[in-house]
Amino acid sequence: MPRTITEKDVQLIVEMIRNWPKKEPFKWETICIGTRTILGYEPTRQALHKKPALVNAYQVKKKQLRSETDRISHVTRPRTTLEAMERIAKLQEENEQLKTELGKMAEIAQRFIYNASVHGLKREQLMKPLVGKKLQS
Repeated sequence: MPRTITEKDVQLIVEMIRNWPKKEPFKWETICIGTRTILGYEPTRQALHKKPALVNAYQVKKKQLRSETDRISHVTRPRTTLEAMERIAKLQEENEQLKTELGKMAEIAQRFIYNASVHGLKREQLMKPLVGKKLQS
């Protein structure tokens, strides 16, 4: 007779689900097979499904895998290796430019924060929402 699934077992299975390899099919049947190393036997899907933490971990991982698939499916495939290399180089250059711009913006924000604190402005005053004017049509 299979032993009861303890809270420690549940935590180990949740961790296994979170770290599920992308190349392996992700479904309850394969999770049951994977839990054999944790429990010493292969539980049924129903036994695992009774544990809310496992159901939640499964749903979160499934959603994550679907979003990755959707994101990748919209990317056009390069026709040649040269085209792929050019695209990578362009993206790397753009990434470096954005990092530089972000650094400059962070420096400006630090200067604003410093000057505001020197002149006695409080954090609440700085974080106050902007008051926008309504556009007249």
